[in-house]
Amino acid sequence: MGTNDRDWENGTLAESGIGVMGIFVRLAGIGLLIVGLWTAIEVIKEAWDLYRDPAAIERFARAIDKGSNLDKLVAPSKQSESARASGLTDEQDAVLPQDNPTTKSEQNLADNEALRLSYFVAWIIVLLLLMLIARIALSAIKTGGELALYDMQIKKFAQTLIRETIKSQRAS
Repeated sequence: MGTNDRDWENGTLAESGIGVMGIFVRLAGIGLLIVGLWTAIEVIKEAWDLYRDPAAIERFARAIDKGSNLDKLVAPSKQSESARASGLTDEQDAVLPQDNPTTKSEQNLADNEALRLSYFVAWIIVLLLLMLIARIALSAIKTGGELALYDMQIKKFAQTLIRETIKSQRAS
């Protein structure tokens, strides 16, 4: 009787350990599911904000241009072009006084209206980042759902194994 008591205690201990582990797995799954849902909602909100206010991408475009000088590489400023046309170097052009202050503000306005490659690169990078984050969020939702329903999947698998075992025993 002592051996059977130990087996029963070990079986109960194993079952309680499995139960505790199952609860832990479910809680982790629910946590992962909540984080995935929250992230997906944030991605949708950010995409909607960019749709309503496309100029919000400008800060990101300036950061790209500051880090890479992409706009200066692709389209040199008009001041440098006029200096090259007149035969002056950049240093000589920078030393010359400005004749008309309104000309400089008009030139800055024209530069801002010019085609800026960093603006388009910023859109591509932001859209790719949003898609990557959305994909990660969807994976978290899927994995969290699977973990939260962990016991149901195990029970279905066990029932399938039992059915197959019974079928193979009857066939034998």
